[in-house]
Amino acid sequence: MYTWLLSLSFSAVPSLAAPVITTVAEDSFSYANNISLVGQNGGTGWTGAWVSDSISFTDFFTNSVGLSVPGLAGAGGKVVYRAGSQLNDAARDLPLQNSGVLFVQFVSQFGTQSGGGTPNLRFINAGVTTGAVGNNGACGSPVYAILDNTLQPVAGACSTVALNTLSAVVLRIDYTANLTQMWLLSSLSGFDYLNPPAPSASYAGLSPAFQRIAFYSRSPASIDELKVFRVTAPPSAPSPVPGLSGEGVGVLAALLALAAVWRGASRFRRR
Repeated sequence: MYTWLLSLSFSAVPSLAAPVITTVAEDSFSYANNISLVGQNGGTGWTGAWVSDSISFTDFFTNSVGLSVPGLAGAGGKVVYRAGSQLNDAARDLPLQNSGVLFVQFVSQFGTQSGGGTPNLRFINAGVTTGAVGNNGACGSPVYAILDNTLQPVAGACSTVALNTLSAVVLRIDYTANLTQMWLLSSLSGFDYLNPPAPSASYAGLSPAFQRIAFYSRSPASIDELKVFRVTAPPSAPSPVPGLSGEGVGVLAALLALAAVWRGASRFRRR
């Protein structure tokens, strides 16, 4: 009886399950040091290897020392600018994303320059740019911003975080509400994807569909831990035992006291 009551008391406390994260595509850039990113095929969920998005520019290269922020366990390695042409670029394809709520996340640290189309991560669908995150000479200063298909922001789409700040960039694209939000974080520890705080920037009326992600930047540039994923609520916790809220708590306490008396009486009889 006592064992049953003890189990009952613990079953009344539902467990707190973590959100369910479903990865669409990811790449931690765990490649050999100082090689072209183009042709590399690590990670999961992509439909091909990294390619050059423009034959006019030099490809990004790799560096074996990754970027990291608290709350995000990196796998080592990152993407870096390599001298050659004025710009570096690289792109990778994945299945078309155009529905529901989608997250795009990466860690980056750019320079203090913006303009001339960089630095940014671009979303591309059927060869057409549909949006981006980074900057292109807007916002009055080189800060992270959400950009439209012309690589320009609107009011509210500019953050106050400088491009040269090491940041975990979290984008939430809501295709149903036609809304893109961005968080720029020095730490991902405790970040709640289901109930996030106020965003660093927001762009109502923009939800870029894409089947390609492309990076463009001048020197310097460091990019790591790229991930495209969806987040859903955890399965419902087991329902509390009826009667264990309010007056039911008093009933449980009385039953536990009765169990203690019963155990004492049982010991006395055995003597």
